[in-house]
Amino acid sequence: MAWDDLSGSDVRATSSPVETARFGVSIGRLTVGVELPTSGPENERAAEALAAALAAADEDVLVVRYPAQAVGLGAVVAGSGRTIIPAGALTYWSADTEEITAKSPGPVGSDLDVVAVSDLPGSVDDFGRAIDDVIADSFVGYGNHYAANPLLDPAAALAGYQDWARRSLTAARDTIVLRDAGTPVGIATCVASVDDTAHLEVMLAGLVRAAQGRGWYALLLVGCAAEARRRDLSRLIISTQVHNVRVQRAWARLGLLPFAAVETVHAVRAGLARQRHDVAYRSAGRA
Repeated sequence: MAWDDLSGSDVRATSSPVETARFGVSIGRLTVGVELPTSGPENERAAEALAAALAAADEDVLVVRYPAQAVGLGAVVAGSGRTIIPAGALTYWSADTEEITAKSPGPVGSDLDVVAVSDLPGSVDDFGRAIDDVIADSFVGYGNHYAANPLLDPAAALAGYQDWARRSLTAARDTIVLRDAGTPVGIATCVASVDDTAHLEVMLAGLVRAAQGRGWYALLLVGCAAEARRRDLSRLIISTQVHNVRVQRAWARLGLLPFAAVETVHAVRAGLARQRHDVAYRSAGRA
C-alpha cells in the first residue's frame, strides 16, 4: 500500500471493484492513517469511527489496515462480529537517494544494465509481456496478505501483481527494469510523491528466481534511487511483509532504515467461509 495513502489519522472506507471482480467475493478496504496517536481523545475517536465503519460495511471481505502502534484497534476489529484473519504487517523503510546510490555494489556483470522503460525503444505491449513473465516467476508463492485468506485464489493474487505492474507502464518513467544481455530479469514499479515530501516509492520489486542470490537486487534498487535523483526526489521509500526478512537485509545494506509498521487483517462476513466450504463439499459429491 502506498505510503501517501496512509497519511493522516482518520478512518477511510473504500470499495475495491477490481479486487471484487478478480476474486469473486466483494472486497472493501478500511484504512486508519498512520499519524494516529497511540492514546488520547483522537485515538478514541478513531476507534469509534472504525467500529462504525465495520458495522456499516456490507462487503464480504474487508482489508483493514491500521498503524501497528495503535494496538487497541485490533480489539475493535475483533469485536465486529466478523471472522478475523490476521494477514501480517507491512514494514516501511526509507533512505536518502544519494546515500543509496553511494552504496552501489558496482558492476557485477558486464551484460547487466538498469533502465527506465521510458528510455527503451519498443512498444508497451512488448514490455508488458516481459513484465508478466518476470512477475510470474518472481512472486509465485509469495506470502502476501491475500495468501492468509483461504477464500482468495493465490493464482488470482499473482495475476493482480501482473496487472498492477502492467498498469505502471502507462507512466513508463515509473517502471525500472534490470536486464541481463537485454533480457528483463527484474522489475520495479514506482510512484512519485504527491505532496511536498519529495520521495519516490517502490511499489513492487522483484527478480526472476534464476537471477536471485547474485547481488543483482541491489542494482535494481540503486537504479530506482538514481531515477529518483534524476527527478529531483531526495528520498526512496519501500515496503514489504514483515516476514520478508531477506529483502529487508538487502535494504539495510544499502542504508535504508525502517520507519513505520502497519497491521493488516481481513474481516470476513460471518459464515462466509463455512458457506464456501459447504458448497465445495457438495459440488465434490460428498454431501
